[in-house]
Amino acid sequence: MIDTTLVSTSRSAPVALAVTGSKGGVGKSNLVVNLAVSLARWGRRVLVVDGDLGLANIDVLLGLIPKRNVEHLIRGEATLNEVLLDGPLGVRILPAASGIPELSSLDPASRRRLIAALAEGSRSVDDLIVDTGAGLGETTLSLQLAAGRVLLVTTPEPTSLVDAYASLKVLWAADPVKPVDVVVNATDSEEEALRAYEQIAKAARHFLGREPGWLGAVYTDPKLPEAVRRQKSLVELFPDSRAGRCYEQLALRLTLGDRGAQRTNCYWDRLLPEATPEWSH
Repeated sequence: MIDTTLVSTSRSAPVALAVTGSKGGVGKSNLVVNLAVSLARWGRRVLVVDGDLGLANIDVLLGLIPKRNVEHLIRGEATLNEVLLDGPLGVRILPAASGIPELSSLDPASRRRLIAALAEGSRSVDDLIVDTGAGLGETTLSLQLAAGRVLLVTTPEPTSLVDAYASLKVLWAADPVKPVDVVVNATDSEEEALRAYEQIAKAARHFLGREPGWLGAVYTDPKLPEAVRRQKSLVELFPDSRAGRCYEQLALRLTLGDRGAQRTNCYWDRLLPEATPEWSH
């Protein structure tokens, strides 16, 4: 049983958490949804941003049908409050759209409009979770660099581990001190997950001079596909399931361990063109 009295709900600014996948299909968006709901169950105010602006996932996983989405916000046709969806237990969600340009491709006026609205909305939350796109694209990297902490999601599959190391290498080349923690998803046991993590950590120690942190594992669970089909979070439907307990443990570790992450209200300001770091030029 998790002692939720350990979870603080008072803080001056949220830690912006970017959740990224070593490749597509590693369970990143499910992790985002279930972390958000776990935190909300403890009374925390959570804002989830679908950072893959042109490909909606989060609202679909939760069975939500947005009347407006990020495209309306970018065009100035709706305010942030008009776009945000009310998810389970008060989680607020900024839904993505289909076929709109990546953040890096937006014109300056659109980018400023989007970032200004999100910066304002972030001031009233305890946790800001950004579901980035998978892979090594410019937008994904920008969202990671702006965050106070990055979660790198992988599976025990060899190809996924290789891609996870590649993602870590690119991120640390741009920001060598960025806090990164690994989550091994879809694993059969803690032992298998730790072996997978150690492969990434060993390569990182040897070639990059440091290693990522270990956040934990999410076990393979037949209840998860059922929750996806029912378009609900696993921790809502089956809180005592094998994977449900994993999600709650991860959320607790994040909350208790965020003292090492940068606490900031300026996450979105870092995505403005004039704030672009030298690595991108």
